[in-house]
Amino acid sequence: MPGMRIAIISPYSTGPQRGNITTVSRISRLLRQTGNEVLVLPADMFSTAEMERQLIPFAPELIHGFHAHYCGELTRRLTERFDTPFALTITGSDVHNPQLRDHPNTIRAIGAAGAVVCFHESEAAELVRYFPQAAKKITVIAQGVEILPVAAAENFGIAEDAFVLLLPAAFRPVKQIEFPLMALKSLADQLPTLKLIIAGGIIDQDYAATIRSQLDDAPFAQWLGEIRHEQMGALYTRADVVINCSHSESMSNTLLEAMALGRPVLANDIPGNRSLVRHGKTGMLYKDQESFRQYVTWLAGNAGLRNVLGLRAAEYMRTSYSPEVEVAEHLRLYQVLIESSSNSGHL
Repeated sequence: MPGMRIAIISPYSTGPQRGNITTVSRISRLLRQTGNEVLVLPADMFSTAEMERQLIPFAPELIHGFHAHYCGELTRRLTERFDTPFALTITGSDVHNPQLRDHPNTIRAIGAAGAVVCFHESEAAELVRYFPQAAKKITVIAQGVEILPVAAAENFGIAEDAFVLLLPAAFRPVKQIEFPLMALKSLADQLPTLKLIIAGGIIDQDYAATIRSQLDDAPFAQWLGEIRHEQMGALYTRADVVINCSHSESMSNTLLEAMALGRPVLANDIPGNRSLVRHGKTGMLYKDQESFRQYVTWLAGNAGLRNVLGLRAAEYMRTSYSPEVEVAEHLRLYQVLIESSSNSGHL
């Protein structure tokens, strides 16, 4: 099928780095590189009327919304206006946040979508639990990951002898930044070189104020603020272990990026993280503060284990999370939706 005209409705384009921004940026760029025309319309930049004005000359063949709650209803209305099929990508908050999941806009969008994309099978199963009518329209497409560049001589002011736990997370409750701050207090004396580095911008101001007050009582921790995405490769490689403490995830871009660079990871044992981290093989999964401290101590004292986990993680990313496969599977899905819509239009 010749190149398609795909419009993408994304929730965010500015502000603190989020997984949605990374995902939409990667997919839209790869779609263009494979000979398709792509128009990205972020909901935080354009009103519905402005989107319509841009879509008229573009004449999309398909519209893809990247977030059922924040973009689903908008995408549904635009597809009615332009008489096109639409796909909808589910994010972690669409499934795990009851206020978003149970909202009428989310329910309406999932019901109307021609296809619903989930990043992994466990997320698809969870979606079917709440939306059984969506079972036949779900397509599982794993995210792809690209190896980030690593700038030379970038140490971010971190002491050379520090054992660095890196938490890349924007300040919002779902990321549970308070967890490592509390869990590591009792380890600070046992591991004097321990340094918790937090990198991310502020999304929730009240939550950020709470974390900042906790940081005042945690001399082993440092918040770097928002780090540009192009600098994150250097920060990942400076880390001895990259951690994820979220209480829910879809498929974490930060874990993907860290593992692709061969970094050992330690993550909360939740479905989204289990989709990436195979405990003891491509990383470690903790269940509570005690097991978190146990694994931190173990990893701190075993450079060989960190090296093996990092090598396995990088190989797993290379063989299972190819961005080329990701975009090819999206293109196949788009083609099916467009052809199906065209055929039904001629009945």
